[in-house]
Amino acid sequence: MKTAKRFFCLEGIDGSGKTTQLDMLAAALEAEGYTVVKFREPGGAKISERIRELLLDPSFKGIMSDKAELLLYNAARAQVIKEVIQPALDAGKIVIADRFAWSTFAYQGYARGLGPEMVQRLTEMTCGDCFPELTVVMDISVERSRARTSKRGEAPDRLEQEKADFFERVRQGYLAAARDYPDCVAAINADRSAEEIQKELLALVKARLA
Repeated sequence: MKTAKRFFCLEGIDGSGKTTQLDMLAAALEAEGYTVVKFREPGGAKISERIRELLLDPSFKGIMSDKAELLLYNAARAQVIKEVIQPALDAGKIVIADRFAWSTFAYQGYARGLGPEMVQRLTEMTCGDCFPELTVVMDISVERSRARTSKRGEAPDRLEQEKADFFERVRQGYLAAARDYPDCVAAINADRSAEEIQKELLALVKARLA
């Protein structure tokens, strides 16, 4: 993949602390004078948010095909690239995504079994040159993930209803990405205090900004 400078992403299974760390990272960078644009995936643009509703609707559990899921994620991604990411990068801003294309490698390529080759071809078409220069995988065990998410007290969405073995495949997909693409993917231990994680995360990002 061709990567874009100043474009960063946090990945990981639910409960890994992505959103908390993203907010902390954005605040730390803004305190140093950077202008930061952050968004979640799927979402970030009006059309992308509508697609998100379709993807996470629990009533489609067992109905939506794996390939339809794959295509919908990429459709949402193409729209947010056009509306949000590319304009921000062109303006010299830092962009931080709560999930991006490596989610599709892990969830659809590995966990759904569609294969990394199919996902990569579609990702190249969707993203072009707009791919994060650094993706940080917040690695946590499925057991710890479930313990954390169970405390939220929210009804699970379509993907959250999957069984533990599905999320273990997702996790292994992320770890495979970190192993096979060390130039743009790094995995860090997310089963630590928020402050410890943030220190390591901020160091990784600032090394790319130097």
